[in-house]
Amino acid sequence: MDHEISKSEQNIINTECRKYLENREPTKENTFDKESTSQVERRESEEKDILNIISELAKEHFHTLKRYPSKKELYTVNLITEGYLETSFMTSNLLKVCITALDAERTPNRVVPEPDQNIKEVLGYVLNMIPYEEMEFLDKIRHALPDKGKQG
Repeated sequence: MDHEISKSEQNIINTECRKYLENREPTKENTFDKESTSQVERRESEEKDILNIISELAKEHFHTLKRYPSKKELYTVNLITEGYLETSFMTSNLLKVCITALDAERTPNRVVPEPDQNIKEVLGYVLNMIPYEEMEFLDKIRHALPDKGKQG
């Protein structure tokens, strides 16, 4: 004889079971259950505390990489300079180092296992550092200025 339990019957059974469990005498088994529940709650609380500490440390220390606005898997790195002149000197020095590296023997070693690849990467960085938009702006300003912009 098959009989399915309805939702209302299930709710009644669940309620009665809870009442029974709440009202029974403490035994070793249900004392252990309460202890293990409190241990789980304590562990969860400790994990939350650790996550909060990590979050605070992240706010305090993660400043170098900034999320790239249009792609969440990309980041930007800002260089702090005194202005365009210093940025130009930095770019120039990077290029000089690459020229020197290209002239030298590029045999891999323990410190620089892939010198050709490293030089290519640095040259890419240099290209990305050149402030093309700002230079275009400066040209427009130079042409817009009366007489002073037309010299030299």
